[in-house]
Amino acid sequence: MDRHADFQDRTFPTLNAVRAIGAIMVVLTHSAFNTGQINQGWTGAALARLDFGVTLFFVLSGFLLSRPWFLTAALGRPAPSSRHYLWKRALRILPLYWVVVVVALAFDPANDQMDWRDWLANLTFTQLYRADLLPSSLTQMWSLCTEVAFYVVLPLLCWLLTKQWRGERGHRLHLPTVLTWSVVLFVLGVAWQAWVAQIPGNEGHYAQWLPGYLPWFLVGVWFAAVSASLAVDPRDHVLERLGHDLVGCWILATAVFAIACSPLAGPRTLLTPGGWEAGPKVVLYAIAGALYVLPLVFGPVREGWVRTQLSGPVLFWLGEISYGVFAIHMLVLNAVFSVLDIGIFTGRFLTVAGTTLGVTIVIATASYYLYERPIMRWKNLRFFARMDAESRPERATVH
Repeated sequence: MDRHADFQDRTFPTLNAVRAIGAIMVVLTHSAFNTGQINQGWTGAALARLDFGVTLFFVLSGFLLSRPWFLTAALGRPAPSSRHYLWKRALRILPLYWVVVVVALAFDPANDQMDWRDWLANLTFTQLYRADLLPSSLTQMWSLCTEVAFYVVLPLLCWLLTKQWRGERGHRLHLPTVLTWSVVLFVLGVAWQAWVAQIPGNEGHYAQWLPGYLPWFLVGVWFAAVSASLAVDPRDHVLERLGHDLVGCWILATAVFAIACSPLAGPRTLLTPGGWEAGPKVVLYAIAGALYVLPLVFGPVREGWVRTQLSGPVLFWLGEISYGVFAIHMLVLNAVFSVLDIGIFTGRFLTVAGTTLGVTIVIATASYYLYERPIMRWKNLRFFARMDAESRPERATVH
């Protein structure tokens, strides 16, 4: 008899709000860059660093997507179906992405010179591996290319982190092993970022490849391993204790983020950072991201005013449409400049940011409820149907 037959997992009701906040950060930083607001004192410095929203996305992906592997390993259940997992990721990402790519390449005048190779690269997430500038209205998609690369390697990464190497078959959760390999990969990721930062020109896309951003994903992966272990075997743990002090974690996170707003983390513009700048930026963002997310995945679920507000219906809805906000906003941003006849880098940040965010939210909402969510009903389509029923405990949030 399975000793974990009555296992019931915990939920994470505040994480949709983190997605929403991350998406809004990305819209604001791109609006600030295109209006020239990033050059305006400390306000500009903070706006320039709101690409930190990408850090939040990557930490959440590492946590939410790896946790089912760690949870089933801790329970002694079969690993989740990689085929089903990849199919669900494709359904969630590709339909809207392809529409945005087609609209941007077909209707943005700045992309008139794009040939079939550019179309093919952008439709297949391979534009990041070519020595060319990213297309107009699609420049934000570099992070999605990197995230998709993480989706692809995640099953192998989790298999390696939970595999029993000493003769026994199956997989198990051994936190020291997960921590050791996470630290090794974290250090290698920072080293990669510092090294490729020295490569000038278009080849600087190397700095946007997955190895350089593994540290952010690995924060989530480590949290997922500890969370899964504590869900199956509740006990005192340092992360659980820290999770009860949301205010303290967020004060420290804000302090680290403030340091990242300084020249230590590199230039505000698109100038190529030095290795002594690119490496620290990745580390500082990783620490700040860890401290912001930690009290939302450990400690009490809904206790306190902050967690209650983050679990509310408005932020939940914004989290649901956050992918659309991210994918669509550059198309809207460029349209706002054109329709309002605003010159690039000539100011009017509040007008541009407010209009872009408002229009994007409307379009993203329609896209989610009328297009994206209905497509997700195909997640159990025949060949891709869930094949790991044994690995999904009753009432557990294993996705």
